[in-house]
Amino acid sequence: MSLAPTSPGSLGSSIDALSDRQFECLRLAATGLSSPGIAEQIGISPRTVDEHLAAACEALGVRTRIQAVARFAKVERELSEPRSFLP
Repeated sequence: MSLAPTSPGSLGSSIDALSDRQFECLRLAATGLSSPGIAEQIGISPRTVDEHLAAACEALGVRTRIQAVARFAKVERELSEPRSFLP
């Protein structure tokens, strides 16, 4: 796994590679919820949440949950920012 900077286009495509459940767990982790909190929200076990987050880390090419949340937040922020096409 490489922790080198990734281009914005590939960041978005790595997020697209996540399963729906991985995306949901990562989105909730980005709000500050713990694994038990995420599990309670979506009706699965905390261990299953951890497995989804580990798979999301692998898909995003990062080692930790914090790195995955940071990468997720960066993509979400980039997608929500208005683009300026002024010279």
